[in-house]
Amino acid sequence: MSNRFQPLDKLPLFAEEEAISVALLGPGKYAHWRQLAPLLEGRGFPKIDAEMGGRYTPAIKRFFDHEYRLDTAQPVASRDGPEDWGTWKKKSARRA
Repeated sequence: MSNRFQPLDKLPLFAEEEAISVALLGPGKYAHWRQLAPLLEGRGFPKIDAEMGGRYTPAIKRFFDHEYRLDTAQPVASRDGPEDWGTWKKKSARRA
């Protein structure tokens, strides 16, 4: 595998470790990835599928979306009422 960057969504469904490391960490970080991957697996990161020879890339994205809470429905902020621009005040000059 080359160290050429490909984003995660452009990798095959079951990608090799080096391709995943480049997609997630950038080129030249494979040694770091080999230390990091087992730690992530302990938190639910998808393991290497023995039959397919790689990690399932959609599950990798879901893992990180869950880690960074992008998979939860965020409530949309409700309006708090009309704005009253007449009460707005300028900040006073910088104090010494």
